[in-house]
Parts: sequence; structure tokens; C-alpha cells
Amino acid sequence: MQVRIRVEDGGEGGDLLRWLRNDPVAGHAELSVLPAEPGQGEMGVADIVQAILDDVSGLGSLAVAVAAWRDARRQGRDRATMPTVRIQYKDATVEITNDDPAEVRRVVDALTASGDGTVDEDASGS
Repeated sequence: MQVRIRVEDGGEGGDLLRWLRNDPVAGHAELSVLPAEPGQGEMGVADIVQAILDDVSGLGSLAVAVAAWRDARRQGRDRATMPTVRIQYKDATVEITNDDPAEVRRVVDALTASGDGTVDEDASGS
């Protein structure tokens, strides 16, 4: 399964890519950087990360690793400045704005259940 991860507002995609490559939970994913999509001039090239996963459990592990990355950035920051991360699988897109395990599980469920329809679930809070 192919998943795209985009860090909104902050240009921290390169940092997320390094985190995922070093994270034992996400280490099984084949990770690469995609060029910015046409019309996305405000985003840097490293802001779109592609992950190739073997199965749905890999998607869960990836979502946990992304939430952990966000949580690590929280120290010394105001909640309003935390980066929003969007994960896209097929035509479904979900925001990760919370590191709560129940919300991460809901994100994974929304992506896998709605693979052919657009989902705009907001896992806000925390």
C-alpha cells in the first residue's frame, strides 16, 4: 500500500523523514521524498513523504510514528504552532493533530475504511 504524508505549514517534512527512517516502529516502511505537486509552490520538496507498506498493520505503525514525531515537537511550542500532518491513502485524507492512541486508531480506521472516498477527519485535540 502506498501512503503519502504531508507536513502542513512549517517545512518540517525533511525532519519527519529522518524521524521515520530512524524510528523502529516505522522502520519497515520503504520511505522516499516526492517532489512538490504542481500548484504547491509554498511547500518545499521534502514536505511530501511517500511510504510503501506491506499491510494495514504497517499503516497503524506509521501513524503511531508520525504522532510520536508531532509529540516530540510539542516541547517548548504553543499548540497553535504544531505542524498538521496529513496522511493520504488512495482517495482518503486524514489529519493527525493529536498523539492520543485512540485518535491514531481512528485515523487508521478512517483511511482503510474509506480508501475510495475522501475523508476529512480531524483528530484534533491534545
